[in-house]
Amino acid sequence: MEPRTDHYPFCWGCSLGTGGLEFEWTVQGERLEARHVIPEALQGAPGMAHGGIVAALLDEACSQVVCPRLSPAVTSRLEVRYLSPVPVEEPLRISAEVTESEERRATAEATIQDESGLLLAHARGELVLVRREHFLQTPGG
Repeated sequence: MEPRTDHYPFCWGCSLGTGGLEFEWTVQGERLEARHVIPEALQGAPGMAHGGIVAALLDEACSQVVCPRLSPAVTSRLEVRYLSPVPVEEPLRISAEVTESEERRATAEATIQDESGLLLAHARGELVLVRREHFLQTPGG
């Protein structure tokens, strides 16, 4: 299993210490696995995670399962299905896997489940693979 790595130290999604998602994962082959607790400060309705945070976690899971295996990538489309309220302050299981890959594109699917295995949210992400040099040419790269 490959432990998580920061691709960029200021990334709100994947870097630790930025005040962002603070989400840790491991990747094995084409599969990402993580355990995460969404803090109370990120709730929408009482006791439930804000939908934007749920989408951000699913987006990050799709991205992080693609990037180590294929190439740096950016999301071009993310379709999220909210199936059940996602609780705050409770352990969650997040997983993702690459479902398709081509020369310049990849597709990944991600899920969030509670500890009992109940499926809470599902996403399908389409990502564009980007040459590392592209990021190095941008401000802060």
